[in-house]
Amino acid sequence: MSSQEYEAIVIGSGPGGLSCAALLQKRGVRTLLVEKNSMLGGKMISIEKDGWAYDLFPHGQVPMRGSAFETVFAELGVSDEFEPALEPDDERDIITLAYRRHEWDKYKTVTQKQAMADPQPFFDLWEATEDEREKALVVMTELAMMPDEDIAKLDNMTMHEWLSERDVPAPLYNYMGLHANASLAEPLDLVAASEQILILKQIMLQGGGGQYKGGFGMLTKVMAREFEKNGGEILTEAKVERINVADGAVTGVETARGSFDAPVVVSSAGIQPTVLKLVGEEHFDRGYVDYVKGLVPGWAFTSVRYFLSRPVMDTAMYVVWSDDSWLDTARFRKQKEGGEPDEVILFMVNHSFYDEHAAPPGKQVLVSGTVCSSNPEAKEIEGIWSCMDRQMRELFPDIWDATERKEYNGPREISNLTRDAVLPGQGGECVGLAQIVGQCGSMKPKSETSIRGLYLAGADAGAAGMGTHQAALSGIEVARLTQHCLNKMYKAQ
Repeated sequence: MSSQEYEAIVIGSGPGGLSCAALLQKRGVRTLLVEKNSMLGGKMISIEKDGWAYDLFPHGQVPMRGSAFETVFAELGVSDEFEPALEPDDERDIITLAYRRHEWDKYKTVTQKQAMADPQPFFDLWEATEDEREKALVVMTELAMMPDEDIAKLDNMTMHEWLSERDVPAPLYNYMGLHANASLAEPLDLVAASEQILILKQIMLQGGGGQYKGGFGMLTKVMAREFEKNGGEILTEAKVERINVADGAVTGVETARGSFDAPVVVSSAGIQPTVLKLVGEEHFDRGYVDYVKGLVPGWAFTSVRYFLSRPVMDTAMYVVWSDDSWLDTARFRKQKEGGEPDEVILFMVNHSFYDEHAAPPGKQVLVSGTVCSSNPEAKEIEGIWSCMDRQMRELFPDIWDATERKEYNGPREISNLTRDAVLPGQGGECVGLAQIVGQCGSMKPKSETSIRGLYLAGADAGAAGMGTHQAALSGIEVARLTQHCLNKMYKAQ
């Protein structure tokens, strides 16, 4: 490294950490980005190997229009490189839906536009009665038109409670159960109505399911390149062992590759690993420590990647669910008892649809996922993988027959890649913590901490919304807070 002293050190190169670091360096803040892995991106990582290019986990950008990454790219001066694989209004942006009502023996399949501007194919999939259609339209219209100030009042109400106050047809209620799982990795009876309604509104008005050529790793590549072009320094394979604190303020970090000093440290390693391990409980008020320990992790999103010997998929995404397969708290408890479940939800991204270079000529790659425990030691994961394979074989036999090999990832691999498991049963979260009632929205953990110069970026703190967008929003906010902190320090000198 050319220097051991910086104005800011950012831990972790996920969407929160990297967007924050890139903006800070663009604004003239001398910044070091420290990443424990050899590759950048955190969970937003894409693999390029032997002619294949795909995301390590299934992603879907919400919103497609007006995402946090557009804001970051604009400030970095590279808006021309912000190129989603498809625009929200592209006629090719269609999704395959497979659904089974409780009383049906088999799944029914339909294709439709992702944004659901026309709900008719959706209703046809349900075989909805006229009464169900009318009731569903009332609820969907309320969701799409709800003012932001009214959404904000629902932080302490679950989506289940919100739906229970309305006349909601069973197929729509069960779709909301799927959506809570697939978009927030949470159960319908715990996810905050404010968080889920915000995302549903964005999907309906700004598009959902966005993808990028080369996978989401394209965003990582561009932000990292601009960060270094503007003078930022990146240290990979450098796991942070300690955030140093003296007299109530951060002084820098210690890594396996040396110690580095800075008056500001931004951690996107997760709020629990940061507070309980990297800094240490002794530096915080006992009440704050207990609060951090009480934050509930989201679920993991275990994945199976199918590498196909020939092209058989012709739509952008595949979503599979039934009235019985999405998870609420009771169903999750049953799943954790072990064994192979009867069926699971499936969210699948056809990377070859978005990018002609995602696979060698004449081949395709599909990344599939479903929700599961965030516990890296979860025993039920292999049973879930077996169920995912069985459903693929039964529902999409052409895909199954064309599969030449598969790769599996679960909460253990997610934790190893991203955040340490510092409390029992946690570490493999696909998004983060605090998306449930009483812990999100106005009650979301703050990016600021009681330690001067220490900030938290990423999906755990400071923002709302879906996945990578939420994390990048947090990164944007923390970049602003960091500048304020540094300006106060310079003024006081």
